[in-house]
Amino acid sequence: MEHIGYFFKRIDNRLKSNADAALGKHGLTFAQSRIIRFLAERGGQTTQKEIEDYAHVSHPTIVGIVTRMEQSGFLSTCTDPSDKRNKVVRLTDKAKDINLEIRRSIDNGERAMLRSFSEEEVEQLRGYLIRICDNLDIDSSPGCKPESGAKKEKRE
Repeated sequence: MEHIGYFFKRIDNRLKSNADAALGKHGLTFAQSRIIRFLAERGGQTTQKEIEDYAHVSHPTIVGIVTRMEQSGFLSTCTDPSDKRNKVVRLTDKAKDINLEIRRSIDNGERAMLRSFSEEEVEQLRGYLIRICDNLDIDSSPGCKPESGAKKEKRE
């Protein structure tokens, strides 16, 4: 019998692969689409540090992602006038235009993944997943800072 973690990894790989295929025609990866969604939920702009905390990745990793997205025309950056140490990241019109397609891609993936589940089963599953996150000291709220001392993942 396979370990539970095996199934999490397979699900994660498939969701990322499907999202990358859907978004690849726009030159976006799954990780980049998450940043666009995060910014859109915050009115189109935030600091690079807030993106780093949301994505649970290291500073050099987020710098690379933001730089590539800026070069591709999805983001613009500037120094925060009120605190020169911070970089403000903004969505461009190109990113705003693609945001709806990103939302559709996420919704389609979730519908496909849960198509044979009742609403009650989905809520049970959500509860189990939150408990697993709690057991592993992972903050299960999207966009929350990792637990103190938690190691950030390097990924894109």
